[in-house]
Amino acid sequence: MKNLKKLALASAVAALTIGGTAVAEDVIRFATWNGEENLEIQYEIAKLFEAENPGVKVQVESYADGYDKKLIAAFGAGSPPDVMYMWNYPKYYKSLLPLDDLMARDAEEMNLSDIPAALINTTRIDGKAYGMPAGFTTHVVFYNKDMFAAAGVEEPKEGWTWADLREKAAKFRDKEGKTYGIAVSAKPDPFDFEQFLWSNGTRFISQDGKTIDGFMNSPEAVEVLDMFAEMARNEEAVLVGVGENSSSSALFKGGKIAMFQSAMWSKAGIEAAGINYGVAHLPSFGDKPVHSSVPASAMSVAKDGKNLELAWKYVKFFSSPAAVKLRTNDLPIRTSVAEELNMTSDPVFKPFFDILAVSDRETNAFLKHENWGKIQTNLERAIEATMLGKGDAKTNLDDAVARSARHLN
Repeated sequence: MKNLKKLALASAVAALTIGGTAVAEDVIRFATWNGEENLEIQYEIAKLFEAENPGVKVQVESYADGYDKKLIAAFGAGSPPDVMYMWNYPKYYKSLLPLDDLMARDAEEMNLSDIPAALINTTRIDGKAYGMPAGFTTHVVFYNKDMFAAAGVEEPKEGWTWADLREKAAKFRDKEGKTYGIAVSAKPDPFDFEQFLWSNGTRFISQDGKTIDGFMNSPEAVEVLDMFAEMARNEEAVLVGVGENSSSSALFKGGKIAMFQSAMWSKAGIEAAGINYGVAHLPSFGDKPVHSSVPASAMSVAKDGKNLELAWKYVKFFSSPAAVKLRTNDLPIRTSVAEELNMTSDPVFKPFFDILAVSDRETNAFLKHENWGKIQTNLERAIEATMLGKGDAKTNLDDAVARSARHLN
């Protein structure tokens, strides 16, 4: 309520009049991690907002590859941007404005029911939302239609399982030609890897963020890690991330693997490589429900900003249908926009939205504990050791849990 009172007192637009001409006095600063690529989209959205709000100027600040360094420096100097792109809430949330009261106040105006809950959940710390979703992806399996046809292998179908994937992958194994069904990484990003644990009925850390024993090293977690290690040993998959092996992306674009588990960020490169591809849902573990991690960008507001009401107004505009349609580099956060663009029925895009609808029940581990980074280091070692055949999954995950105990206090 304190923040709402501050918002109510803030002036939305202030202008000086000189000789009958209004001079813009309200400027909001928006920090983006976009560099040259996609930066023009940010300028288009800013200009559209300015056109609808005379007397207001949006200053787009491109921090590009130095995003975190520049953002930390700005907060440290007491001069943060009013609005900023955000994903790392554990690092910044104490300096950000919780948005729940504002979203509740403007829920009807914003048509919040049009934005999937799974996206807003990616911004929550201790139950509070610190960002308004801007763009997202879920995970899918890209597959090479020409390779499937040449090998006489049936293309993936909705409802397929990891057993189905492994059976198909084995049919592409050609050691002499260095061709395989799929690639698995010795060093997967735990942020994305946790989706496989969710799909097998477990997670890295308890929902309350207090316990990893019985979760990270649970039988279900062991089964997942053992499965991927076994796929590499059996050469159903080629192991990447070690030695001279190329990346999964490069192998798929080079026609050396028939399937590629990835996300929206890989689509443009696959198309540029001229691959005749299809998109399949993530496979399931038997009859258990499938989940995906949801990498998402969002718009956050600095809690000590000079004009909170105007900053929030820009955040709202950024999530409006008009602005969402301009963001062609992301999947649209609004269901209505996705439907209008026929994405929810297009076979290439449909799997991304299908799995989003059932991926709102889990929260990534990094959002649950302030020391997750230290715990994750032990987890990464356990995963890599298992993938390289240095011990079994159970032993390595038990070791990670034991080493991480002191970080939970």
